[in-house]
Amino acid sequence: MQPLLETRDLHVTFVTDECTTQVVRGIDLTVGSGEIIGLVGESGSGKSVTCMAAMGLLDDNARLNGEIRWNGKPLDSQDDAAMSVVRGNALAMIFQDPMSALNPVQTIGKQLCEAIRLHSTTRPGRKALKQRAIDLLRDVGVPAPEERLKAYPHQLSGGLNQRMVIAMMLAGNPSLLIADEPTTALDVTVQAQIIDLLRSLRDERGMSIILVTHDLGVVAQICDRVLVMYCGRVVESGTATTLFRHPRHPYTQGLLASLPRIDSNDDALTPIPGVVPQSHELGEGCAFAPRCSHAASSCYSSSPDLQSNDGAQLFSCFFPLPVHENREHR
Repeated sequence: MQPLLETRDLHVTFVTDECTTQVVRGIDLTVGSGEIIGLVGESGSGKSVTCMAAMGLLDDNARLNGEIRWNGKPLDSQDDAAMSVVRGNALAMIFQDPMSALNPVQTIGKQLCEAIRLHSTTRPGRKALKQRAIDLLRDVGVPAPEERLKAYPHQLSGGLNQRMVIAMMLAGNPSLLIADEPTTALDVTVQAQIIDLLRSLRDERGMSIILVTHDLGVVAQICDRVLVMYCGRVVESGTATTLFRHPRHPYTQGLLASLPRIDSNDDALTPIPGVVPQSHELGEGCAFAPRCSHAASSCYSSSPDLQSNDGAQLFSCFFPLPVHENREHR
């Protein structure tokens, strides 16, 4: 099937008077209809920048190379006129801090009605706008939606504000929703509610979702496929089930080993040594080599391409982990 969104060898570079910084280095991403794709990795891996490039939300100093396609047709995300047709109506994005996406001096109802009006092909009246806003709030599980329309963002909890933002993004009936850390700063109970909401949007509307997160527990619950990113590149990808059971890249294994386990009495976690290097610190070799216990001299001289043994799971490593070594992550 034709993917909804596709990037081919996407590179993103930021140019300033002081330096040129390459943040995304050759990302291939496909999102099919009804899929939930997870982008995972530490902060600075290029996850959010990849999504913002597809949405056309990067600053003017960003330079894009490669292809971005929507329904098989090239999409110039740096062309504001072209993106105004797609953004909101086909592609929508919610951010990790709902308070920064909402205007603190306007009521929820006014902001939601404005989003509905912008994406409407007709000119709905005030009564129709209000009813549509109530319906959207009800769709995202907001209790007493008529009363919530009168509230200001600061009068609502973080979870309710996140639902408000999701309702605004649904105003244009998009085919693909990009959720950038939608559960950050929310308590565990509210996180579960937001994840259930995203899953129901996929099931009821057939909506595709790109979930940007560092929470592997969330990924395991909701994602069909996962792309593990490190220093602007995909180092491993595959189905969520396969990747969790049989990680082939040492970085993926390190992320999984950093998770607390409920079936162990050991309180100590196993962190990945070192930190994510800055873009100007990257050499010719594998970016993960300085932190990898499996690295050899070849890892520092050249960067491995994505490879696969079965076609379903891709990994970028000269010394991939044998499958039998990874049963502990089941």
